[in-house]
Amino acid sequence: MKANVLRWCAAALMLALLATFFSTPGLSEVDPLPLEMLVRGRPLKQSGWKSDVEYEDESIHMVMDSAIRKPKSSKGKVTCRWVRVSIADPSQLRTVMSNDSYEDPTQARPAAMAKDLNAVVACNDDFMKYKYDLGYVVRQGVFYRNAVDGSRDILLIDDRGDFSFVKNATADGMAAKTEEIANEGRNVVNSFSFGPVLVADGEVQDFSQVPKSMEKQLATQRIAICQLGELEYGIVEIDGGNGNGMNLTELATYITLVFPECKVAYNLDGGGSTNLMINGKRVHKTPNSRSISGLIYFASAAMGD
Repeated sequence: MKANVLRWCAAALMLALLATFFSTPGLSEVDPLPLEMLVRGRPLKQSGWKSDVEYEDESIHMVMDSAIRKPKSSKGKVTCRWVRVSIADPSQLRTVMSNDSYEDPTQARPAAMAKDLNAVVACNDDFMKYKYDLGYVVRQGVFYRNAVDGSRDILLIDDRGDFSFVKNATADGMAAKTEEIANEGRNVVNSFSFGPVLVADGEVQDFSQVPKSMEKQLATQRIAICQLGELEYGIVEIDGGNGNGMNLTELATYITLVFPECKVAYNLDGGGSTNLMINGKRVHKTPNSRSISGLIYFASAAMGD
């Protein structure tokens, strides 16, 4: 009797182990990337490209969709694109600065920056090096600047890959938020100082207090980054220029349409800074792109082919 019980227990344990193994396919082939900015993503697998707009390996799945719309504020129709990304490890959400340097104020062309990143998908970030006296700057775990003045919302991304934010960030507000994050055993890995926050917990935010200088009512090119769930993200890019595009309310509303599960959506630098790239190539054709300070990108952590 005892022997039968022992055999039954051993079989149950083996089944449990097998279930765990098969529920995490490819886990042994995923290795987190080092935090340092100079470390790039791992080379992408040719077999991972399902199409020009979809990539998948053991560590990441990315797919882009698009649609033509006529926003109320826009003179004409515009192309809207949205990217959905799932990653296996928080280290795959990364940033890079132009010339890999905070001290060097030189901007760089987005495609040139993206060329050696092995990025599955990348987009522009904020104006970090346009003005050295504004914002709260952390990149790949390194703190560079705390010069908040209450005029902008700050986005924080921690080492679990989760988004949080401080609205109209002041020195006291940033100190309280970063202390809260530290008390939860987390560390800020990246931060952004453009804004505003567009969506929080699925709700479009109120932009009535956003400064006019942020051109909240202007129909223009825009781009936003979103957290959809645990290690699940989105990028929404709106073509535009010359009176075409979306204003902030239209962008936020559109995000809730394509990503109804959105937890946080944050507005990044738009206009001529708007850049969305897949496999190192810009997917939009608007000609008025300018040099920028840096990129946000999603990399592969898969080992081998």
